[in-house]
Order: sequence, then C-alpha cells, then structure tokens
Amino acid sequence: MSRSPRTHRTALLVAAGLTIAVTLGGCAGIGRSGQPDAPSASATAVRSTAQVTEELGQLPGVSAAFVSTGPVGLPNQLELTVGLNLDAGYPGDVAALLDYTLAMAWSATAEEPTTTAAVGFRDGDSALDLAPAAAALGWTAMAGPTLDVSMDEMVERYGPWPGPVPERPAALG
Repeated sequence: MSRSPRTHRTALLVAAGLTIAVTLGGCAGIGRSGQPDAPSASATAVRSTAQVTEELGQLPGVSAAFVSTGPVGLPNQLELTVGLNLDAGYPGDVAALLDYTLAMAWSATAEEPTTTAAVGFRDGDSALDLAPAAAALGWTAMAGPTLDVSMDEMVERYGPWPGPVPERPAALG
C-alpha cells in the first residue's frame, strides 16, 4: 500500500516537530493528552493549538503544519513547538511567513509556554534555514536551520501571551 504525498509530508512534519522538541528539550513529551486546558487569565477567546495548526495548514504553499505546547525538561516547563512543511521551492516571503506563523502560535490559549518557541520549516524534503528570515525580523543572532525564540523575544515582538490573532499579511496570499 503506498501513501499519498500529503500523508508522507504530514508524517515528516510530525517527525520534525518531535525531533525539535526532543533535541532542544532533553526529556520531552509532546502534548498533554487527558489533561484539561489551563484557564486563560484574560477574556481572550479560547484558541487551541489544533485550530492554529489547521489555519496554518491552509496557507498557500503550506502542505502541513504542526503547533504544540508541551512539557520539556523540568516539570512545569512548556515549550511551544511549531513546524511547517512547505511545497518544494516555496516562492513566498519566508520572513513574513515566519512572523505570521509565530504570531499565530502565540495566539493559542490552551497552555502558556515558559521556555522557548522552537520553530522549523521544511522546503520539500529538506530543512529550510530560517536564520535569514529571523535576521529580517531583527533577530540577527539566531542560527538556523531551526530557531529557538526565547519567551522574552516572543513577548517583545507579539505582546503578552496569549497574543491577538494576527491578520494574514497580503504577502501570504
């Protein structure tokens, strides 16, 4: 039985997300299955990482998306993990896509991340180096291909958690 290219890409995205979480966090478990969502401190509407994942997956040139907040390292330490699989040779504005993707992930209200936002994009079958896109956003000291964005950097750029749901930039179709 052969898998469809979309199923294969989704599997690659999930594997990449898990790899990022394990690599960056040591002892990591993705998700908190069976545990209730943390209540939001503000009157912000509830927005799950599944909703954000679905919305990002509908962007032109994105074949699959993955957004999760889960434990990493010590107890009560939560990492925001974000990954996109892009169509090979993605022609769009990668910096705008990175900025929008992080803002969207920051708007998820289920669990407040406490450590980092780990983000990685795949361009077809290979990792896309996000360092040039990060530099375009003012994060010049970040090395790619994946990025580790601190919570201070997230708050500075997107405001306190949870951030507002961003409007899709015209550059992303």
